[in-house]
Amino acid sequence: MRQDVKASAVKYKQEGRSIVEIQKVLRTHHGCKVSRQGLYKFLQHGSITRRNSLLNRGKIQHLHRRCIHMWMCQNNELTASEIKIKLRNVFGLDVSLSTINTVRRNLGWTSNTGKYCQQISHVNKRARKDWACKMYKEKEDFANVIFADESSVEMNAHGKLFFHHSGEGIEMKTRKRSKPKHAYKVHVWAGISYAGKTPICVFTGIMNSALYQNILADNLLPFVEEHFPDGFRFYQDNDSKHTSRSTKEWMREKGMLDSVMKTPASSPDLNPIENVWATMKYHLQTHVKPRTKEELVGGIRSFWESLTPEQCARYIDHIHRVIPQVIINGGAPTNF
Repeated sequence: MRQDVKASAVKYKQEGRSIVEIQKVLRTHHGCKVSRQGLYKFLQHGSITRRNSLLNRGKIQHLHRRCIHMWMCQNNELTASEIKIKLRNVFGLDVSLSTINTVRRNLGWTSNTGKYCQQISHVNKRARKDWACKMYKEKEDFANVIFADESSVEMNAHGKLFFHHSGEGIEMKTRKRSKPKHAYKVHVWAGISYAGKTPICVFTGIMNSALYQNILADNLLPFVEEHFPDGFRFYQDNDSKHTSRSTKEWMREKGMLDSVMKTPASSPDLNPIENVWATMKYHLQTHVKPRTKEELVGGIRSFWESLTPEQCARYIDHIHRVIPQVIINGGAPTNF
């Protein structure tokens, strides 16, 4: 519409005329044909003068790029729709979402799925960094270290990814996979070293200090006697049952207390066996697909039996990539 027609339409609206009446007057006296929907939108959201968004449609300038980069630095979770609103409000600029995505990508911003990790306190960050710096400075090779930990394994017969054929029609499998409300769960304990793996212990219930000591007596000490007659070091986390007075006294009686390494808290990324557990759980979900207690335990044991000393060595070698990253991050979580 011409500017004089827009002004007349606004005047008629202020006089209380309906949309239909204004449409007829504009057609009869001004020679302007406009739909009722278009007239309604103009009277609700338009202005007499041309909108800046129409004048600036699609013209991204250097200033706009700088502002997009600044907004992303302030909030790296901004969506293209939110940036579009900001551009319209600040500059009167109306651009498509695809244009915004292209500009943002050209500015070096790429999307990534958020990964969550354990929150680490400032005290523990400092301890992690100090430990990593010590290992790096001393060129630690972990040649006689046994990395041990426990984990929980839940019965799950479905993997995270699956495919279906487009021709399956009504027989196509649903994307929603059934899962029991309270799946059967077992706990495992084991250790790995450059000499290979310890026996694995599968158990149920809650682990306390007494149970932990029995597990070490049955699985760790025989392995040490066979593979590390000249001495070893033991890497465990700072769980209360690992560091309780009872456990320390038991370790002292067995002559292994001095072999326990002092490790930083909140540091699963610094224990290579965590990656072993992740691989085992993927193997169970994807290949074993256990539906009974026996299948779950059998799958765990078969995976553990297949673990070779060479594979254990590769898992442990991974820590040499993690340590520099811990130092660079100042003790904050790594991407490992």
